[in-house]
Order: sequence, then C-alpha cells, then structure tokens
Amino acid sequence: MKILQIIWHIVGIACSAMILPSFVTSITEAILRLQPQRMVIFFIYPLMSASPAAKISNAQAIITAGIGYLMYIIAFIYVFWLIRKIMGWHKKAKQLDQQSN
Repeated sequence: MKILQIIWHIVGIACSAMILPSFVTSITEAILRLQPQRMVIFFIYPLMSASPAAKISNAQAIITAGIGYLMYIIAFIYVFWLIRKIMGWHKKAKQLDQQSN
C-alpha cells in the first residue's frame, strides 16, 4: 500500500507540474487581456497535440489525446486531494492549539 501512495504522489506531482502552470497562465491571460478563447485553447490542447499524430495513425491520435486529458484529470484530482489534506492538517492544528491554551 505504501508503494501505491508513493506512485500516486509521483504521478500527481508530475502531472500537476506539467498542467498547472499553463492553467494559471491561461486564466490570467484570459482575465487580463479579456480574451476568453485562451481558456478554450487550454482545454482543447490535447486534441490539438493529437492532430499531428493522426497523420501517422488514428489509434496514435486517440492515445495521445487520451493521455493528455488523463493528465488533466489526475492533476486536478491531486490538487483537490492535496487541498483537502492541508485543510485537515490545519483543522487538527487549530484543535490542538485550542486544547493547549
């Protein structure tokens, strides 16, 4: 079970490190430049990256797009899981602080 947790953290951190910077950039560009199409481009990027692979084979294009969207899903699930974990630690710390006072 411990090895699965380690693998989960490695995959979650790797996906988050690749996806979240471009997500934050897309949000800020969409808001600051008043160009909402930047958000659309972010969400269809796996399909755009699969387009060159479609020239080789359709299966390769489907796999490329599927892996891209799977990375999006893993990154967002990992971030929400991490936020909940940190909030739980904060709640425990508050309770321990109140008990010690």
